[in-house]
Amino acid sequence: MRTPTRRHFIALASAGAVAGCGGQGGFSVVDPDHAGAGVGADVGAGVQQLLVATTRTADPAPIAYGAGRAKTLDFARLAISIPPNHKVGQIERSRGSRADPARHFALTGAETLPDLEALVTAARAASTPGQEAVVFVHGYNNGFAKAAYRHAQVAWDYELKGPQIHFSWSSAANPFEYTYDRDSVLIARDALATLLRRLLREDGLRVSLVGHSMGGLLIMETLRQIALSGDRALLDRLSATTLISPDIDMDLFRAQAHALGHLPQPFTVAIAQNDRLLRLSSGLSGGAARLGSVEDLDQLEGLGVFVVDMTGIADTGSNHFLPGTSASAIALIKGLRDADALAPQSLSVGPVSIKLGG
Repeated sequence: MRTPTRRHFIALASAGAVAGCGGQGGFSVVDPDHAGAGVGADVGAGVQQLLVATTRTADPAPIAYGAGRAKTLDFARLAISIPPNHKVGQIERSRGSRADPARHFALTGAETLPDLEALVTAARAASTPGQEAVVFVHGYNNGFAKAAYRHAQVAWDYELKGPQIHFSWSSAANPFEYTYDRDSVLIARDALATLLRRLLREDGLRVSLVGHSMGGLLIMETLRQIALSGDRALLDRLSATTLISPDIDMDLFRAQAHALGHLPQPFTVAIAQNDRLLRLSSGLSGGAARLGSVEDLDQLEGLGVFVVDMTGIADTGSNHFLPGTSASAIALIKGLRDADALAPQSLSVGPVSIKLGG
């Protein structure tokens, strides 16, 4: 087993600063010069609504949260405008605190919610027949605003119509604070379990779960915790679970899956063997293989995992969030979704291969 060196930490920080999971800076709001009655409607901007559950401590500014670890969950509702010139996979951010809705993502509405029941009520009100409530858990090195923008962008690009529930844990939003983020993930397990238990017990509300990078670790630890507490049957109410580029040790993932008895179905993992950030994460972990960049798919044998291998999709960045940042990957996945093409045991579409572990 290799011992991590200072060089590993510096390389990880450099990659994290430019990767899809990077995230400094707060929200931009609509500049008064561009604000009208419709706050962007006159220029054709769309609006993506997010419901928020967070373990972050509140900053002085309204609906702003920092890197501190709160003792209780906080709840909010956000409205984020999407510019009419939006390019799939991108977040068109203003360089300052003011934004032009014709060109930028912007926070156009925000309010706190008093408690979890208010969030569930809002999710029910936003539900439409046949659509799912999506709980999204962000990854390492994400500030509150950047993670919310990314969730809004992904929901918009995939044309998700159901309620979007953004679980924001207390990442330091600093590429040098990898260990702080891992500890924050462990601290957030109880809070995510509380949220999931309540949502899954709500009659008529279909819930799917999506986690990116270190958010995948938080999801697996939370599912394990729920199962070991005697509520394993509750997890079978999940409509789907998807881990994107999960930063999870392979041995740990198998142990987590074993503790669950069986993974809730369908269970999908999107990987890229050329994921630069996970390669560096592996270096910090003594060379241990990461689930999100696994090369030997036999290691997943018997777990019932759909593996979407996106190694062949070209990307000039870190390859760490291809299903969310690559326009070609988004178009391909949407096409497969709409064609219901995940039924076969294996499928190859251009550079993407999909395999179902037995």
